[in-house]
Amino acid sequence: MTLICSICREPAAAVTDRFCELCGARLHPPSADVADRVEVDLDGLAGVSDRGHVHLRNEDAMALGRHPEDGSVTTLAAVVCDGVSTVRRPELAAHTAATVALDALLARGADVSGMTAAVAAAADAVARLAPGVPDAPSCTLVAAAVDTATATITVGWVGDSRAYWLAENGDARLLTADHSWAAEMVGAGILDAASAMRDPRAHAITRWLGGGSAPEPGVATLSPTGPGVLLLCTDGLWNYEPEAADLAALALPISSLAGPRAAADALTAHALDAGGRDNITVVCIPINCSGGSAA
Repeated sequence: MTLICSICREPAAAVTDRFCELCGARLHPPSADVADRVEVDLDGLAGVSDRGHVHLRNEDAMALGRHPEDGSVTTLAAVVCDGVSTVRRPELAAHTAATVALDALLARGADVSGMTAAVAAAADAVARLAPGVPDAPSCTLVAAAVDTATATITVGWVGDSRAYWLAENGDARLLTADHSWAAEMVGAGILDAASAMRDPRAHAITRWLGGGSAPEPGVATLSPTGPGVLLLCTDGLWNYEPEAADLAALALPISSLAGPRAAADALTAHALDAGGRDNITVVCIPINCSGGSAA
């Protein structure tokens, strides 16, 4: 069986090798059960997850849902996860966390306690995949729940997958704060943002789901004062376009004309055109403050 380096993306020199001779990362078998591209289009929210041009498999995952599914919807929810490529079966961690967190969000509601419980449920589910294994499946997570009656947004995250508010009135902003080496150096006043991002350790995450960890999630709420789009994404997008204003300029005109699926497609295509060196996952949820989510 051919084994693949999750960092260099090259086949191993010999079947007996378990670690890459170039970078030292653990080798993995190729995953036949992971789709290169997944597209979800629900009434009121949509997402795209793409393998990109370089990775041999898609280690991202997303889960989108509405509650109740029929009738007057009270909650829209979405979860985006990015598998940690240096561990075994990162795609399993991502899919598990996304599925479990979404189910919990739809069952518990769109408030802070519901979000915290959903992230905890996802962390527990991922931890159970390979208990006691040093390189057990792990992933990042960003999740959002929207109370459509009040257009109140609750966001939770662990790691460096992000949520943005892209406002039509120009008030575009990043809602999450990366759990990463660079963010911690900047937050502590040790380095400025430019210096921190130039460091080889910049993207090393400091919190994640899996490996026996029980991380405290970041949680934020937002009550928009005007219409816009809630964007969830992995670093396959934001590494190329990190600024909220630039993402808004790309997404809002398309979302307004053609809806969230077209906006998610366009942002994914933008990352692919920029190089597509990582898996890319994008979820768009339009928000109309006068009546909740608008397709």
